[in-house]
Amino acid sequence: MKKPIPLIIDTDPGVDDTLALRMVYASGAFDVRLVCSVAGNVSLDLTTANALYLTKTWGGDIPVCRGGASPLGVDAAYVHGASGLGGYHLPPHDYKLDGRDAVQAMLETLTAAEEPLTLVTMGPLTNVARLLREHPEAAGRIARISAMIASKDGTGNITPYAEFNAYCDPVALDTVVRAGVEIVFAPMHLGREAKLAMDELLARAGKTEMGRMMEEMFAGYHDDAAGDGFVAMYDANAVEALLHPELYDFVRCTASVDVGEHPGQTFLRPDEKGNCFTLEIKDSRALADAMLDDLFAAAR
Repeated sequence: MKKPIPLIIDTDPGVDDTLALRMVYASGAFDVRLVCSVAGNVSLDLTTANALYLTKTWGGDIPVCRGGASPLGVDAAYVHGASGLGGYHLPPHDYKLDGRDAVQAMLETLTAAEEPLTLVTMGPLTNVARLLREHPEAAGRIARISAMIASKDGTGNITPYAEFNAYCDPVALDTVVRAGVEIVFAPMHLGREAKLAMDELLARAGKTEMGRMMEEMFAGYHDDAAGDGFVAMYDANAVEALLHPELYDFVRCTASVDVGEHPGQTFLRPDEKGNCFTLEIKDSRALADAMLDDLFAAAR
């Protein structure tokens, strides 16, 4: 059995973030050391509440810290519902946040680790950029960042030019790119290629708590990017690239980010000397099957 991959997760749940987090916790392939919230799909209060509940319910005793709000203050509640979880509402619980600021918690977790850690980011890079600006030495403690962010060709889904996570905090993305940390980009178009049918998800879940949660989530989820009846699995690619690297091509590249006229516009240009990678899916059906298996590896 492979040694679990040590992780820090930075997330803004989000329906597709929720499914990606389920993959992390159900797979058993990761040693999650810390989860941080960031504003994005919905407000910071809501992403924090969602990250706390999902992590404690599925992941157990993992510290969850409140992160930062992106400077543009936009959200995607029109897609993910008012709560961020579609039509699902968190039940009463007594889970508690870790009292540390997310950036301080990241620094302490990286410093205490016996080896560099992987960061999985599912939202704007606000927290990670602040970490690298305030504590540049932390870059040497990061093995890689597996990030669902940006587009490879300067197109977008929140503007004609920018993917949502990049648009929320383009300066943060630019800061992280310039810090020299290896970034594996899971760009926007992958989510539409790695789509899952809602009916298939519900059938696999069956009459379980997970099935009820999905049914309620999908009832309030409004994203037609993958077509009617499908979920575009954006954030899951940042997880699956670690679980199943054989299902992707890792194309070495350079990244450039516009922080001016077209905020968040990103180009990922193939370059053998680049310090980043952009993912391409080898077989969409094989990847969908793997995602389903990972989602329900510990279904209950």
